[in-house]
Amino acid sequence: MRKFLLFLTLFYGSIQLLYSQDTNENGVVSFSLPIRNSLKFNRYLINPTFSFVREQNPYVSFYNKRQWVGFDDSPNTYLFNYSGRLRENDAYAIGLFQQNYGLMTVFGGVVNFAHNIVLQEDSNLTFGLNVGAYKSGLNKGKIISDDTSIGNDFPSYTLLTVNPGINYGTAFLDFGVSMNNLVLYNFGSGMVKDDPEKGIELHAMYTGYIDSYGFFNESKFSAIVKSEVKKDNTIISGLAVLTIPQGVWAQAGYNTLYGISGGFGLNITKSIAIEYNYERGFGNFTNLGASHEFTIAYKFKNTNYYYGDDDEGSLIDTSKPKPVMAKKSTGPITRVDGATKAKLAAEAKAKADAEALQARLAAAEKVKADAEAAKAKLAADAKAKADAEALKIKLAADSKVKTDAEKTKEKLIADAKAKADAEEAKRKAEAKAKTEAADLQSIIAADAKAKADSDALQARLAAEAKAKAAAAAKTKAATDAANKAKAAAAVKERAAALAAEKERLAAEAKVKADAEARQARIAAEAKAKADAEALQVKLAADAK
Repeated sequence: MRKFLLFLTLFYGSIQLLYSQDTNENGVVSFSLPIRNSLKFNRYLINPTFSFVREQNPYVSFYNKRQWVGFDDSPNTYLFNYSGRLRENDAYAIGLFQQNYGLMTVFGGVVNFAHNIVLQEDSNLTFGLNVGAYKSGLNKGKIISDDTSIGNDFPSYTLLTVNPGINYGTAFLDFGVSMNNLVLYNFGSGMVKDDPEKGIELHAMYTGYIDSYGFFNESKFSAIVKSEVKKDNTIISGLAVLTIPQGVWAQAGYNTLYGISGGFGLNITKSIAIEYNYERGFGNFTNLGASHEFTIAYKFKNTNYYYGDDDEGSLIDTSKPKPVMAKKSTGPITRVDGATKAKLAAEAKAKADAEALQARLAAAEKVKADAEAAKAKLAADAKAKADAEALKIKLAADSKVKTDAEKTKEKLIADAKAKADAEEAKRKAEAKAKTEAADLQSIIAADAKAKADSDALQARLAAEAKAKAAAAAKTKAATDAANKAKAAAAVKERAAALAAEKERLAAEAKVKADAEARQARIAAEAKAKADAEALQVKLAADAK
């Protein structure tokens, strides 16, 4: 029975929280600190860049929120935090927190870093990152039972979360986006996939001053509108705060999920401030009761850089000059009546008030002069930066002109060399063509002379053969004439046939030689024509 009651208590204390346990990993708690109703302290938990954006002085603070006090063991959050600057464009924050959800306890820390990039005089781009590490588990000290084994099987988890963000700011406006629980890593089981608090948060913020007469003159007004897009729902919220120069501020907000909120704060001294906020839910949250937030902070004076610090007043003005004790008079004491004393006291008070006013006016003038000097320095730095950029651009342009001139000169030299090479190639081609033409004429003349010599030789051989055959025939006929007439006739016929055959062979050889000479001449002419055409093509290509 007691185990059953304990289970009901655990279920009631944890299921009420929208940001508590993952449905797939029992006991795993999402990273979600309920800081959403203040634009004065711990703003880096709204967006990681806010540790730098419009943050003037380093401070240390203690924050406590009792949420939904309408039931026992309601959620309770504690946060101890320090926020400040590393360098002119770097800021950081360190916080330790504990959250109690009934019998559940979450304890851990969060580290923030933000880096700003100055784009122009009134234009900045800021990057921020929150990294948190915490442990969630059952608070066994709150279990009231005789059974010591209760809760031994309930696991505890150690988790790591990463939340990046970016913000673009102008003189009065800021726009940004952050990723809540972009990475949620459970050291016991790995990455947490079904995280109900994982989402994208968009914001737009305005910060300005009221320029009027009277009580609200030079009051600071800030307002922010946010949209949290999660897996299962989208939350729209808005928050506005008004800070008067006397060191008092009031703020009010609305959240589509958590309802309305309102609060106020004041500077007790120049360094110590307190703040209270009240939150009330609508719908299903009405029965849970209201939520209360308390913050106490100690602000350090920034002496390294000037950031346009707001000179806020305080309930106790520690900057007033201490009264100087008058030296005891050694002269005779003059007694005066009550009216004279009152008059002297009034005059002394008026003089002291005038001196204090002069001191405040002098301080205000000094702050104004410092602001003007800082503005002039920023303008001078911006002008110097612009001049440097202009000089850099001019040097780059001069370098480009010089490079282009060198490239043009190299191109002209290359073109001249190419033209000279083309002229030389043309001259060599013409000389070669003339040489080849002369060689062709010599070859043609030699062929003609060879043909004429061959023809003469053939004719001479034919004549000699004919004469020799005639002489042989005549000798043989004379020798054989006496022997046999028939033999003589036969020899004569054979000699005549041989002569005819020789003539035929000579004629055929002459025809064959003529044909070969003609073929050689045609081939030579074709080669000469082809060489001339190739030369013309090459000359045309070189000329082009």
